[in-house]
Amino acid sequence: MKIENFKFKISNFQFPIRKHLLPTVYCLLLTVYCLLPSDLWASDPQTPYELYHLGDEHLTHWEIEEAEEVSRTLMGLYGDSPEALYLASKVKFYLGDYNGAIKLLEGRPKDYPEGREFLVFLTRIYGTARDFAEYPTPHFLLRYTPGKDEVLLDYAQEALEKAYTEIGKDLDFSPKDKVVVEIYPTLESFSAASTLTRKEIETSGAVAICHFNRLMVLSPRLLLRGYPWMDTLAHEYVHYVISHKTRNLTPIWFHEGLAKFEESRWKSAGGRDLTPVQRHLLAQALERDSFITFEEMHPSIAKLKSREDAALAFAEVLSSIRYIVKRGGYPLLNEILQGIRGGKGVEEAVADGLATSFDDFQREWHSYLHGLGLSKIPGLQVMATKIKEPGKKEDSPMEIEAEETRRFTTLGDTLREENRPDAALLEYEKAYQHSGLGSPQVLNKLANSYLFNGRLEEAERLLNETINSYPDYVSTYVTLGELHKRKGEPHRAIENYLEASHINPFNPVVHQRLAVLYRDTGQEEQATASINRLAVLLKGERTSTP
Repeated sequence: MKIENFKFKISNFQFPIRKHLLPTVYCLLLTVYCLLPSDLWASDPQTPYELYHLGDEHLTHWEIEEAEEVSRTLMGLYGDSPEALYLASKVKFYLGDYNGAIKLLEGRPKDYPEGREFLVFLTRIYGTARDFAEYPTPHFLLRYTPGKDEVLLDYAQEALEKAYTEIGKDLDFSPKDKVVVEIYPTLESFSAASTLTRKEIETSGAVAICHFNRLMVLSPRLLLRGYPWMDTLAHEYVHYVISHKTRNLTPIWFHEGLAKFEESRWKSAGGRDLTPVQRHLLAQALERDSFITFEEMHPSIAKLKSREDAALAFAEVLSSIRYIVKRGGYPLLNEILQGIRGGKGVEEAVADGLATSFDDFQREWHSYLHGLGLSKIPGLQVMATKIKEPGKKEDSPMEIEAEETRRFTTLGDTLREENRPDAALLEYEKAYQHSGLGSPQVLNKLANSYLFNGRLEEAERLLNETINSYPDYVSTYVTLGELHKRKGEPHRAIENYLEASHINPFNPVVHQRLAVLYRDTGQEEQATASINRLAVLLKGERTSTP
């Protein structure tokens, strides 16, 4: 080390020392050393084990630069030790360097079980990661598998870069380095990388995770109807910001509530509002006094026993953050986050911010819920997360749970295939009478029949009702886009098809319709982008055909 670059470091503060002052500083340090108790110096990490755990603690708190510094020290002092190799490998992994992390552990240390287990984990993930291509944006590094998933890239850049700007202003934090975002091409690879099981994914709808200093998402191509993946990218980015801003000390309920509140900021000015299903679940919980406690949400909402419990938990935490924002806006949110970073528990940070006790906060939050005028909606269902299975149709009546509704729907499908639209319409109306708002599939089939029969007003009313109740059901937007196209309302049709692409961008019809509508409205640049996306999907179809 050059003497001009020497720095005397105390805790987190660094003091540049000029060369001509070094003798004086050394004398002062020696004097201080002699006056201090000997056991004080012994508390500094010196052994490989102590240095490893210091570095690992920094990684736990998402202090990547600090962990790197400890790793360099450990490698310099004990470069051949298992602890040094293991910590250096973990640091590279957190930085997104799979190959470098694996090389440090390959063939060694054979006598270090933690290192061997980590190498198995790395190797399993690297089976997918080594095939990733990279797509850099100003503040993110997208990793994806070439092929159909390329259709996600410019959409993802739009959502993430807008989220970076808006969430940075809201939460007063912007990462210095590019954020790694990995789009996983199979359920198995996502499960291995995220450590989430298939059951946890299907129960909670946890199709993305912020973990290991990166965002990991499941390609919407793998779900039967996609999912609101652009909101999900923004949601996980909020988790990333919170983890770095608070040294990863924020508990799950506050984490998820704030991420849910902010996930729509990339496209709208206000935070996320409660959906009809969430309002229904909260009304039900208030009536029954059957809330999921904050403690029960730990360590992850994904580990709750049912999709209804997970949906209620998300409704609770979103509403709690909305209440906090109502009380003090973003200044109060950031005060709470700073308190957590400084070592306060979330209960203390929330109580201090609101100048009340945490128990009073919970009582006031419940009073706030009572004041929202929440009501239950008969028949409304929590939609299941459906993984796409080979040969499984998107609109199969077999998904409908109620037997009578399923029977009428199946008969309606048969009559429609036999080109008997009037008879099919009657059967779908019978299904609707039995299910009410209980099945978005029935609502869509009936609306499509109205549309086919030229009953546009009835179709539009039903489709808008479906969107209000099931805002993530992609087929509704496609049908509504077709309706507005027929009505000669191209701009409204474009809005609907764009919403469809924000949920399932792998439907070629959506991009074909958008290309035509953009061209008809003189938007040539957007038309070209839609044609390019369509080409990606059609190319993927050709290359995947045996």
